[in-house]
Amino acid sequence: MSYKNKNLEELNKKIGNLENKNNEVMSNKKETGAGFGFKISTEIIAALVVGVGIGLIVDNYFNTKPIGLIIFFIFGALAGFLNVYRVMRRIEKQR
Repeated sequence: MSYKNKNLEELNKKIGNLENKNNEVMSNKKETGAGFGFKISTEIIAALVVGVGIGLIVDNYFNTKPIGLIIFFIFGALAGFLNVYRVMRRIEKQR
């Protein structure tokens, strides 16, 4: 009977060690505040840069100087905020 108890205790220790390692890995994957802020700001800035770039190209091609830039700046801002919203929903689902 003691042989079974010994094996059972060893198995419980192994399971406990694996659970501790799993918890450590999960805690390491959580983002820091600075990393999260950098990700959010990158999403917004990238969308704005793409919107402004497309706006400038459209303005040069169709010779409509401020209109394309304004319209695609607004589209870029909307796309940036939509990306931030998606990131926030993804993080909320993980918790």
